[in-house]
Amino acid sequence: MKYFTLEECTYSETATKKGISNKPSAIHKAHIVESIETLIDPLREAWETYCKQHNLGKVGIHISSGYRGPELNAAVGGSSTSAHCHGYAFDLVPTNENMMEFKRFCRKFLADKAFDQLISEGEDDRGIPSWIHVGYKHPDGKRQRREMMSMIHGKYVRPMTE
Repeated sequence: MKYFTLEECTYSETATKKGISNKPSAIHKAHIVESIETLIDPLREAWETYCKQHNLGKVGIHISSGYRGPELNAAVGGSSTSAHCHGYAFDLVPTNENMMEFKRFCRKFLADKAFDQLISEGEDDRGIPSWIHVGYKHPDGKRQRREMMSMIHGKYVRPMTE
């Protein structure tokens, strides 16, 4: 893992506050490493290049939510079928806070890649997301549906908003 640590991929403020252990099993750790090395690290590297080419300032990406064990997932109100629970999904926020540009970038970057879901989550009325969910694989560990959508007021909208 080039740009992210296992600690970043498993950290949760909610888990810390509630005393919930969020330690992944060996198989979930393997899924995290696979997801990061195959998809998230290359996305981060391409985002750095893009930011430098377009003078967008800070080039990093913060994982706001990564792996979530069952107890943590329940505590945050996550779906029982969430790919986060398997180490296959990450919610991302660019450190330069340019969410619209990051949303556009992710859509273009993933257009020819194998992935499961790209969700522009918590969009406001202008289409600006609170974070971008990137799922590498479906929780079954096999399917990569290549779905792109938005979540607006708690409802999924297809296709993803511009």
